[in-house]
Amino acid sequence: MPQTLIELGGDLRAPVLNMMPANGFPAQTYLPMLRRLAGLRTISLPPRALWGDQAAPTRFGSWRDAADDLLKGLDRFSLRDIVAVGHSLGGVLSLLALIKEPKRFKALVMLDPVLLPQDSLDMLAAARDAVQIENLPLVQGARRRRQVFDSREDAYSRFREKAVFADWTAEALSQYVQHGLRARDNGPGFELIWSPEWEAYYFSTVYQDIWFDLPKLSGLAPVLIIRAEHSDTFPAASYARAQSLLPGAAFREMKGQGHLFPQSAPVKTARIISDWLSESVTP
Repeated sequence: MPQTLIELGGDLRAPVLNMMPANGFPAQTYLPMLRRLAGLRTISLPPRALWGDQAAPTRFGSWRDAADDLLKGLDRFSLRDIVAVGHSLGGVLSLLALIKEPKRFKALVMLDPVLLPQDSLDMLAAARDAVQIENLPLVQGARRRRQVFDSREDAYSRFREKAVFADWTAEALSQYVQHGLRARDNGPGFELIWSPEWEAYYFSTVYQDIWFDLPKLSGLAPVLIIRAEHSDTFPAASYARAQSLLPGAAFREMKGQGHLFPQSAPVKTARIISDWLSESVTP
C-alpha cells in the first residue's frame, strides 16, 4: 500500500498543515488541538506504522526512511507550501524532510521533539552495536504493550486507568480508541493499529545525528519549538543547546506539562501555534 493521506478538517482550498504524530498515536488524537487552528486544511501523511499493511522491519533502518516517505507522499498528492507540525518522533521526521526538500515547506512546528542529550544518543548507539537495544526498558515496554481488547469500551476504561493517559482530554482519548483500534481479522475484539512491533522499532532506531542536523534549519523556514516542562525526550539541557544552535527559531515551554501536552492541553497548545503562525508566517 502506498502512503495514505488522512483528512483531519478544514477547507480543501486552504493552506495545508501536515500533522506527523508521536510514536504509537494516530493523528486523530491531535484533533482537539488542530480544530482550533483556523484557516488551514489539516491532514496527516503518517509513518508506515499506520499504513495498514506494513510489517515492522526486522533490521535496523533510519528515521530518514520515514522522512523520505513523507516527501514521497507530498509528491504523490501534489502538496506544497506545507506547515509541518510534528510531535516527538514526528517532529524529527518533519525536520529531516524539510532539510532535504525545503522548498516544499512554509513553516515547521516541533512539539517536544526527540532531542536527547548526546550521551543518551551515544548509549543507544552502543546498545545497538552490541545487539543489546532490545534490553532497554523503553523497547521492552513497547513490546509488552497490550494489543487486544474485548471492545472499544473496554479499551477506553483500561487506557483511562493508565498514567500516560491520565491527563488527556476525554475527546483526545476517545479519538485514540476510535482511530487507534481496528476489528481483528482472526478473532473477536479489537487490536491496536500501531503495533507494539512498530513502536519498539522506532524506539530502537532513535535518530543519532539530530545535533548535527538541527542547525541546518537556519534560514530555511520559520521554526517554532515547544517543550514540555516535564519532558523526558527534550530535557532542559537539550532545550538550552537547541536555542544556542538555532537562534533564529522561536522557543516556548509548556509549564506543568509532560510529553503528551498536545493531547492533555490542546487549547493552550493551539493558541501558541496559532499566535506564532499569525506573527511569523506569511499567508
